[in-house]
Amino acid sequence: MDTRTQSLTLVEPIVTGNTKAAAAAAGATSADLWMVPYEQLHYDPRDNVRPVDHQWVSHLTALMIANGYDKSQPLHCYIRKVDGKDLIYVYKGQHRYLSAGNAIRAGKTLGKIPVVVRDAKTVERAEMVIDGYLSNESKRASPLELATLVAELRDVHGVDTKTICKRLNVTDQTIRDVGLLENAPVEIHQFVRDGSISGTLAIEQIRQHGAERALERIATGMSKAKDAGKTKVTKKHLHATSPKSVAATTAAAEPQRKIGEQHAKQLFQALQSVLHDPGFGKLSPGTIEGVHRALTGLEDLLDAVPARRPKYPIAKANEHGVYEPSEILSAPISKSTGRTAVEIRLAQIAEGDWEFGYSYTFNSAGGSSPCKRIDGESPGRYRTRVEAIRAAVQALTLILENSSASKAKEMAGVRRWLDKLFTMPDPDWTPGMAQETAQ
Repeated sequence: MDTRTQSLTLVEPIVTGNTKAAAAAAGATSADLWMVPYEQLHYDPRDNVRPVDHQWVSHLTALMIANGYDKSQPLHCYIRKVDGKDLIYVYKGQHRYLSAGNAIRAGKTLGKIPVVVRDAKTVERAEMVIDGYLSNESKRASPLELATLVAELRDVHGVDTKTICKRLNVTDQTIRDVGLLENAPVEIHQFVRDGSISGTLAIEQIRQHGAERALERIATGMSKAKDAGKTKVTKKHLHATSPKSVAATTAAAEPQRKIGEQHAKQLFQALQSVLHDPGFGKLSPGTIEGVHRALTGLEDLLDAVPARRPKYPIAKANEHGVYEPSEILSAPISKSTGRTAVEIRLAQIAEGDWEFGYSYTFNSAGGSSPCKRIDGESPGRYRTRVEAIRAAVQALTLILENSSASKAKEMAGVRRWLDKLFTMPDPDWTPGMAQETAQ
């Protein structure tokens, strides 16, 4: 796999600890957090710095309907005396307050709303205005940050695109757009991170010109921006890019491109996978002939044709919902440590229904994920053993390449092992599955 396109920083699995122990060690003290029925909260628009953004309210409403109210985001309130009654008024978090009301009216049960009440001694209009303004100085996720989030949900946690769209309240098109950025060269990622170009403009360039050409255009645009005393590339600098100069640069670089030994091996393995694919015989006659000609004289180097494996046992789950693996694949044993650094666990839950788990242990990093089906996941996500293996390889690659494990000595061998697994033929793959995947 091309690790250059897997440069988004993902977090390692979380190991939870004891809340009370951590609080005691930190010298923390408790404070009042009230859980209040929504109908007991009151709202005066004059208490809020900004006018209501109805589009933002609609967005938050959709998120609450899909996910519930985030209990880690309390509303900030104060107590106002009205007609002799002490009432709770929201002064910070008006959009969440209004969105919660919309979600409840739409039939969503949110439960009680978390509320922090301002000390009566500090209830002064000037202080509340300043506080409200500062709370509005928030930063929304950039396209690259969203791409990282989507990649982790999809490849590490196995969340499908439809669910991601619903939970984040984004469109399919948004997912496709940030996907272009996710798979772009690492140089484009860096340009976006350091602010040399906006994520939106980078996506636009990739969509119009392809990733490699977009990189050339952005690099040329940066030079023009610097000449103009600017630090950020805009459309103006990209439009000023001379097609002639780009073509000349590309042409000059062409003679230097050579297929090295590593690329030759990858091409050979790819052709071998095509030859051994169950659907090979359904390709056009010209393509079949081309593959045979390319491999003529190399027959001794070809692996044996993979046979359909015997049926694997159906895995059983324990009381925690974790499946006993039907098979364990281990990375080559490291000469320096005498042990394997990575394992992939495969469980056949039913005929044509596989799940995977994994574990990895390096001197500098470690983690694991059990063979377990998360609530809400549909069965049959991985229809064959090899399909589950490929998904495991993708998840492991994202985690390992974006953690301290990427610098471990054992990683060179692990990368080769993962690459071989990712490109292995699937003897259980059928033309019908290919048709379903295409749809």
